[in-house]
Amino acid sequence: MAVDVVVGVVNDEVSDDLVRIVWEVAQRIFRKYGLEVYVVPVAVNSAFPYISVNGVRVVVKSPPSATELEDLILSVAMYSEGADESDADFLASLEDPLIADAAFAYY
Repeated sequence: MAVDVVVGVVNDEVSDDLVRIVWEVAQRIFRKYGLEVYVVPVAVNSAFPYISVNGVRVVVKSPPSATELEDLILSVAMYSEGADESDADFLASLEDPLIADAAFAYY
């Protein structure tokens, strides 16, 4: 199972920080859980950068902390529509009360 994280970047410092944080979190998730996270930065023409985790888009006005981003990625991965039964078993092993508290802002 893998998670796709598209980072929509604009030409600002928040975008630079966002790409760095997402990349660090992707590595952390792989080391901790063995879950592959593919980070794809894409230049966009919008007011704010965004993160799209398996198709769930979250607008970013300030860079999230690494812990918040990890919770977001794992939460979306856990409830993705494309997950099959074997994925559910793997993701169930990641269940953590902190993950359940993640909040989403849909764009």
